[in-house]
Amino acid sequence: MSTHRLSSRRCKSFRLLVFSVLAWLMIFLQVGISSTALAAAHQASASNPPQDVTRAGVSVVRLLMSYTGTDNNGPAANSHIMCTGLGVLVRSQVKSGNPNQYENWVLTDGTLVNNEKKATCLSSAPAATLSQISIYTSSLYNSQQVIKFDVKAGDISVHCPAGSKSCIDGPTLFSFTSGLQEPQPFVDLAANQGNSANNSGQNHALTLAKSDASLDGLQTSTVGSAQPDTYVNQLVQYRTPITKPQDDKTLEVGTPIVNTGGELVGLRSTHSGSVFSLDTLQPFLDATLPKVSNPSVVSPVYDNWKKGMDAYYQQMLDKAHTNFKNAYAANSKFQAAQQFALAGTGPAVEKSRAGGASAPAPANGFSLFGVNVPYWQIALLVGILFVLVVLALFWFWRGRVQQRKRLDSELADAEQRATIEAQRIRLAEMEASQGKGVTSQSGPLVAQPAVRKTGALGSQTLHCPRCGDQVTAADNFCTHCQQPLISADAGSMAHSQAASSGSPNGGTYGSAVPASPSRSTAEQPTVVPARAIAEQPTIVPGRSIAEQPTVDMPAGSEKTAKLDSDKTVPYAMRQLSGRRLGIVAGARSDPGIKRKYKPNEDSLFAVQGLINGSQKPPMFGLFVVADGMGGHANGEDASRTAIQAIVNYLLPKIVEQGLLQDESYARLMAEGAQEANVAVHQHNMQQNGDMGTTITAALVVDSTVYVVNVGDSRTYLYRPATGLRKVTTDHSVVASLVDAGIIKPDDIYTHPKRNQIYRSLGEKPVIEIDSFKEVLQPGDKLLLCSDGLWDMVRDPKIEAVVKNPDPDPTMVSDALIKAALEGGGEDNVSVIVVHITEPVETTGMPRTQLIAKPDSVQMPQLQ
Repeated sequence: MSTHRLSSRRCKSFRLLVFSVLAWLMIFLQVGISSTALAAAHQASASNPPQDVTRAGVSVVRLLMSYTGTDNNGPAANSHIMCTGLGVLVRSQVKSGNPNQYENWVLTDGTLVNNEKKATCLSSAPAATLSQISIYTSSLYNSQQVIKFDVKAGDISVHCPAGSKSCIDGPTLFSFTSGLQEPQPFVDLAANQGNSANNSGQNHALTLAKSDASLDGLQTSTVGSAQPDTYVNQLVQYRTPITKPQDDKTLEVGTPIVNTGGELVGLRSTHSGSVFSLDTLQPFLDATLPKVSNPSVVSPVYDNWKKGMDAYYQQMLDKAHTNFKNAYAANSKFQAAQQFALAGTGPAVEKSRAGGASAPAPANGFSLFGVNVPYWQIALLVGILFVLVVLALFWFWRGRVQQRKRLDSELADAEQRATIEAQRIRLAEMEASQGKGVTSQSGPLVAQPAVRKTGALGSQTLHCPRCGDQVTAADNFCTHCQQPLISADAGSMAHSQAASSGSPNGGTYGSAVPASPSRSTAEQPTVVPARAIAEQPTIVPGRSIAEQPTVDMPAGSEKTAKLDSDKTVPYAMRQLSGRRLGIVAGARSDPGIKRKYKPNEDSLFAVQGLINGSQKPPMFGLFVVADGMGGHANGEDASRTAIQAIVNYLLPKIVEQGLLQDESYARLMAEGAQEANVAVHQHNMQQNGDMGTTITAALVVDSTVYVVNVGDSRTYLYRPATGLRKVTTDHSVVASLVDAGIIKPDDIYTHPKRNQIYRSLGEKPVIEIDSFKEVLQPGDKLLLCSDGLWDMVRDPKIEAVVKNPDPDPTMVSDALIKAALEGGGEDNVSVIVVHITEPVETTGMPRTQLIAKPDSVQMPQLQ
């Protein structure tokens, strides 16, 4: 979910702060040791790297064997089987019969490359045919470019030791060709048994890893057509030569064993740890490799690299420099020779020519990344780091204080403007009641309800205007039915001004009580209308009283709408209470584009059915969308926990208790949302967590929908005659700023605080819940959605999709999901679309019909 509570906004800023500090530290490190690094660069030849890595590391190769499956009982026919292992170049010379190519020979283990028609690199050894071998050079050979040679199946000639039953029983040789400008370096075999693989004190394995790490995490094989590209991309990263003990159990098949001089003394044969010794390799290579009749056919890269290494380690830098240049001239891709040639032109060469020696490392310093840094520079860097950390912490603390002040100021300004607007609306209403009178409309009351006064003057008992439960003057909402409350002082002046005018239908909205002698006019309490909240007139800001919309009142009402003689009441405004309307719903959810591989924090629930206790049971529909927050699985847990709680509480009461009174359903929905809040809050207390969720839920019974909302998930109502209208109110900072007139409605999509909400389920034991009620008619459509829809798709576009005449709401749901993804898909997106149809015959319908629910949510047992 892209929305988060106000108390959890600092993580991203803190990470940016840490990265900034680290960046500054790296700059100071660069500046602080640059002079030392330049002065110490010429000492590289004095502190020479080990010969085993530099000599043999350029000849170690990583192999990628590609097989094609041929047995349907194992891997599917024509499927890919890919294995990796190591090998080492042991010869590179001009190819016999073709002076424009070099023939390069690779020594490896027979389990990787064989002609047995099996993929023996897998433990199951499925039937397969070797189709290609790819040879990757090490990063020491070329660190800036991946050098690869591919050998096709028709060009593969595998050689095994004489007398072997199969290649998998011993070492294996195969060759590949390269151009005239690409001769290769190769290793020499050790001269005697004294440096054989059995001399573990001097010999060790030279393997290829990533950043000095083992090959953990890289599969040794893969089967299937969808994985080769991913496997190859992962494979090429493992090209860094490092040394390990020759008895290390993690060594790959084909790992060469070398002595300290970089000569080959053995080869790792299998994962069990056995090694082909020099006694086995020497006669096999002598019998298989082409004879060298003329030294000129041998690779000039090998010849110059070997001579350059010998001169380099004997401190004959002039000679080494010349040989490395010649090796690089013979093969421009052989970057190791170029690097050593460049290193041989520095100050160390000049000292060698003059008979001098390189300066020793300072005794009063510390080796940092191979560079000797004096202690005073280290102390300076530590001091700079300490100052940076102190400044960063101060910056972070100051930013939090300023941000909190700005937010508090904006919220206070929004609240003040909202109060002024409410007073203006009440004054306009009072003036209208004195003049032309107020037309009534069935719909929710826009102005906040106040509290009712009973008893003698000077003694007040405050009650909720909806349920009559006793409340206090400090309450912001009724603890029984969750009705929002405001202080009576905000509207008392408007009511006291209208006190003398009286009111029609005694006790209706606009009436007032006589002023108390002991109080000033501003202190007089506001009288709450005797009618239910749903019957209060709606005042539309910005219109005169004559321009306010009107509708027919229910039967038995003392007021009716005043209509001109030449006009009739449009069908869209008729009261449909008691009609058995039909319900068709569809639901869809998608994790979005940017969160495709993360848990979907959205959850939705949709069910419809029949209410018991009536000869012609009416249909009902219960629909819930919850958008969790808390990161990873916490948001998903929060939304599903809330849905499970609200379903457990509401569904049995809706189905089993029979048709209830109008206000009973509104109260029931508020109680269900409160149950969901308690469930998420208790989970936080038990797990010491900080998860939460928004929720918007709608209960459709006959021609009425009861809606509850917490957070910024929304419920819309689409009516063909009037278009799309948002029913719920977002509990977000930007929504408050829009309501107060501080920002424009379109600014909510770009405002820096657009992801901040101030109300969600789970943050405290009791939460304020907004309740709404709408009268429905055939052709209406309800849309419940998370912010992943409306944040990516503007309301006009949503309306264009929803008004599609397609009778299948699932198709509309799919179209909305598609629009959100095309708009960016930055968040999880969930939608429920409900079509209200003409009255339908309910006989034979199932008691409940589940449309959508999360996998973990269990349906309650219904009697």
